[in-house]
Amino acid sequence: MDRKNKPSTIPISPSVPQPVVDVSDHTVHATIPTRDTVTINLFGATVTSWTLASGHEQLFLSSAAKLDGSKAIRGGVPVVFPVFGPPPKDHATNQLPQHGFARSVLWEFLGKNTSESASGKKGGDEEVKLDFGLSSGMLPADMQKKWPHEFGLVYSVTLGKGTLETGLHVQNKGGEAFEFQCLFHNYLKIEVGTLLVNVAYSMADEDTRYRTYPKSLSTASNRPPSSTKSHPPKTHPRPNP
Repeated sequence: MDRKNKPSTIPISPSVPQPVVDVSDHTVHATIPTRDTVTINLFGATVTSWTLASGHEQLFLSSAAKLDGSKAIRGGVPVVFPVFGPPPKDHATNQLPQHGFARSVLWEFLGKNTSESASGKKGGDEEVKLDFGLSSGMLPADMQKKWPHEFGLVYSVTLGKGTLETGLHVQNKGGEAFEFQCLFHNYLKIEVGTLLVNVAYSMADEDTRYRTYPKSLSTASNRPPSSTKSHPPKTHPRPNP
């Protein structure tokens, strides 16, 4: 029967756009509502593409890059661990290949997390964080012999509106301490004549093998070039030790 004071119908709220993540053929591809995208190849957990809402690619990927796992991917954002450059002969990493093994082995996709962007806007301005894992047990047997340490890596790639952030967490799961180096070897795609580079040198030895790098947590933010001024090339001499 009809009621005189029956409650009004609750309107149905329109669905809020959400990030979309596709996983196929050892590749993870994410798109957020702003139409920014990122693609990660599980071989090396290498970010191979990062595009803005405009569709402009922000990363360089060599036309000769191998994406089939046969060799380290040339371009994008390779993960370097546990050594940068040629390993020192007197160090525990001396049997490893240049730049270590992280960029040359298959990682595991751990999942995604979504959140509103730092701007606090709703309705299509969210971020998505993709996590990837690598542990000592996932390495080939010969690589485990060359670097016999129990470790765990969690690599995070966060895509936002006009931003891409990467972070690496290193965990020692064994009973002995070990030394390592880690970094992201970014290949940015830029237009000649629109780049302004600020160069800063470390006072450490010029040999890159002995420079200081993060030991437990490393983060990096990649943003599109903001300078539109052209500058002639300059020579920056290294400071005396």
